[in-house]
Amino acid sequence: MKLLLRRGFQRTVVQDRLTCVNAVMFRRVWKGTNETVLALSESEALAYRVREDDVDPADPFVVDPDLTLWQCGGEFLDVASQLLDLPPVPGQSAFARRSGGAPSR
Repeated sequence: MKLLLRRGFQRTVVQDRLTCVNAVMFRRVWKGTNETVLALSESEALAYRVREDDVDPADPFVVDPDLTLWQCGGEFLDVASQLLDLPPVPGQSAFARRSGGAPSR
C-alpha cells in the first residue's frame, strides 16, 4: 500500500452500493488515464486501467470491460504489482517528446 501511495495514488474508502461492502481504493489519474486498485481484502482485489472519461469515480466498482485498457483480479499484492509493472500508456512517458513544439533538426 505504501508503494502505491509513493507512486502518486490517493487512498480512500468506498462502498459498493450493490453489495454494501467497503473497499480501500487506490486511484491515480495522469494525462487522461485512470489507474485504480480496489482492495476488498488481502486475498480479493481488482485493478484496472481505463481512460479517465470511461469510469465514474463515484462508482469505481462498475467499469465496462470493453473500455478497459487493462484489468486484473486476484490477491491485492499481485494485482497492485501487475498494475505498477505496466508500461506507460503511449504519450505518458516523462521522457517522451512533447507535441506542439518546434520540430527538431
